Amino acid sequence: MPFVMDDSDEANLQRIALLLDELKSENVQFRKNATKKLKIISSALGPERTRCELIPFLTDTIDDEDEILLVLAEELGDFVQQVGGPEYAESLLVPLESLSTVEETVVRDRATRSLREVSDAVFRHDAEKSRTIHVKHFFPLTQRLARGDWFTSRISACSLLACVYGRLPVDRTDIRKECISIFSQLVRDDKPMVRRAAASYLGDMSRALAETDKSLVETEIVADFKMLSEDEQESVRLLLVENASTVASCLSESVQVEVMMPIIRAFSKDKSWRVRYIVADKSCDLCDVFGSNATREELLPAFTRLLKDGEAEVRTAATFKLTDFMHRLVATEQPHGEPSGAEIMVRDVLPIVHELVSDPSQHVRAALSANIMGLPSALGDDEAVKDLLDLVMILLKDEFPDVRLNLIAKLADVSSVMGVKRLSDELMPTIVHLAEDKNWRVRLAIIQHIPLLAKQLGREIFEEDLKLSTLCIKWLIDNVWSIREAAIMNLKSLAEVFGTDWAKQNIVPQIVHLFDFSSKYLHRITALNAVAVLSEVVGAEVVEESFISLLTERASKDPVPNVRFGTAKTLSHVMPFVTPEMKESKIRPCLSSLAAESETDTDVNYFAKQALEKLVANS
Repeated sequence: MPFVMDDSDEANLQRIALLLDELKSENVQFRKNATKKLKIISSALGPERTRCELIPFLTDTIDDEDEILLVLAEELGDFVQQVGGPEYAESLLVPLESLSTVEETVVRDRATRSLREVSDAVFRHDAEKSRTIHVKHFFPLTQRLARGDWFTSRISACSLLACVYGRLPVDRTDIRKECISIFSQLVRDDKPMVRRAAASYLGDMSRALAETDKSLVETEIVADFKMLSEDEQESVRLLLVENASTVASCLSESVQVEVMMPIIRAFSKDKSWRVRYIVADKSCDLCDVFGSNATREELLPAFTRLLKDGEAEVRTAATFKLTDFMHRLVATEQPHGEPSGAEIMVRDVLPIVHELVSDPSQHVRAALSANIMGLPSALGDDEAVKDLLDLVMILLKDEFPDVRLNLIAKLADVSSVMGVKRLSDELMPTIVHLAEDKNWRVRLAIIQHIPLLAKQLGREIFEEDLKLSTLCIKWLIDNVWSIREAAIMNLKSLAEVFGTDWAKQNIVPQIVHLFDFSSKYLHRITALNAVAVLSEVVGAEVVEESFISLLTERASKDPVPNVRFGTAKTLSHVMPFVTPEMKESKIRPCLSSLAAESETDTDVNYFAKQALEKLVANS
């Protein structure tokens, strides 16, 4: 439908006219850009012309390129005010319905999401009035989509039914029943793609029914769930597993145990490893819904079976849930005369953990190392905890870097459980070994945890026999820049933990030595960076006694320009931590020399002048 612009409009709406022309342009990019600016066009046309002219025009362009249709679907979801408010929202349903039937999945999904957004806007505005709109417009739209000849429209219907059902009047039991009937038909559709969509939205439909009548979930949705659980398509079954906890939460305990649990048990043995993978991934959600008895009697055997599954992907998924599942097991109610959750864990789960430590899949071992330190707090048995820590020591020596990295990330938990003596005797040699690991990420992880170990063990951790004191300095000359940077921050943290006196005795001399005796300019720059960072924590006395002479007498005369302008930057950084006398007697002359014409390097001049400006500003 062509637009007709009044004479009075033309003078003021030239930009709008251009956008309208671009909407009809043969150039795809022009049409796309104009579609993104529909609100500008609408604001100029006004609500009435938007409804009567713009929306029909957009509806006629639904056969356009997919990328333009996607933008159109996005824009129309937030277009309620442009058409005159919620009372006119039905005008948006026609183009969105057309978009909900296109072949391209992303366009269809965005169109149905926009339909739900329009529904939300109408419902928020006036919940009671919106029920009439949903009866007159949204329900017929969904009905048409569900009865469409092409499967794409039926897929879209699956995503809308729960939203529409929840907003229909309670007294309209006829159309509510029709919604349920439509959904059941879609569950039994001959196209796998439609059944997948139905399985995906089964949880939403369950919640919508449960809000008005929980018995409907048991009489209607459970039958649909059982039907889909036997579907030959694995994609249908795995989507069903993802919604199982939501559906079960809407059921009575008896139906959960009698109907749902046998299906979940069957899913844990499903012929498809992908379905078993989802069961493992959702195991903790299922525990929360089914409760203590089911967790102990039904879900635990299924979970332990998944931990020993023949597919590494399934074992990995189950292992990632190991800690969370065990904590839920320990928290279950203990029936009279039955072992506690912790005792069951020691009896049934720890032997499997022993096997997982040497699992042939590195991904399984990595998942275990990320979760194993959550188990001691659930065990409560000293012998079992000791046994578990032996496994931790094995994992710390694993050949796969991610296994070691995951454990290092949990170093705080490891050290708190081990205690100071065992940490010093057993873990520290391993830590020292990992500190020199060939994988730089492992070295980085160790560096980042050194301050934590320092807090727990005290100054003795840096005795020469543990080599950590030497390592902390050695990291400053590592080949990897990230390691050198982390090493500097590590020294700062250690100075904060042990105090200025310790830093003055153990760190400062090493930094000065590194600068004075290093033949590589990168190492000297690292020393300068360390000076800048440490000056923030060691105090003015140390800075003036040990660092200023290094900077003004030696670093400023370095033959490498990079070191000299690094000196200027470092001097700028240490200024706030020295006395005014030191600034005037040492720093200003040094910076003036670096900024003088006799300095041939322009970068050195530049940074020296910047530092001088800062000195003047702070004087």
